[in-house]
This record gives sequence, structure tokens and C-alpha cells, in this order.
Amino acid sequence: MTTFQYLIGPHLWIKRSPEWNAVMEAVALPLFSDHERSQVMQWIDLESRTINWDAIHQAARQFGPQSRIVLRIAHALFNGGDCQLAEIGELSSAGRSAVILLIGQRYR
Repeated sequence: MTTFQYLIGPHLWIKRSPEWNAVMEAVALPLFSDHERSQVMQWIDLESRTINWDAIHQAARQFGPQSRIVLRIAHALFNGGDCQLAEIGELSSAGRSAVILLIGQRYR
């Protein structure tokens, strides 16, 4: 079972929602530690389909810069807004590749 599959559990509707899929794929990225991922997931309620972005960004203050950038990009993708593409340059090559795939999946 992949991290993504573990996170979404029985909520297969996520795969049909580009916004939600982008968020969950972002949280499943290996650049997040298990601790960071659990901090983020406590603010994502898949049952009621809500995300407390303020709480996520508050918790992310303790994360590394790459994790914070990915969360900001996931937030923008979720809200249908533009990403700050300049921030992508601050990511590692693996982080850049992952974010480009997230953006591509979101707008497929």
C-alpha cells in the first residue's frame, strides 16, 4: 500500500477530484516526515471534506522550508489559484519534479 492509498483509505472520491487529489498527493510526498504528515492530516477531514488551511500553515511553521513551500502550493492548487512558481526554484530537484507533477495532475 502506498502512502497516498493509506492516507485516502476508503475515500476513493479523492481520485476524481483534482483539487483534493493534489492535496493528498502532496501530503504523501516523501519529503514529509511521518510526524509532519500526521500534523497535517489532523486538519484534513475527509469525512466532511474540509481542510483547515490556517491550522496546517500554523503547524508547518515547525517544518522545513521545502515542506512549507509544498503546502503553500497544495493550498493554491486546492483553491484553484495560481501557484507562486518562483518558489519552485527553492525546492530540491526531487521537490521540483514532484510539484510539477502535482500541478500537471491538478490541471489535467
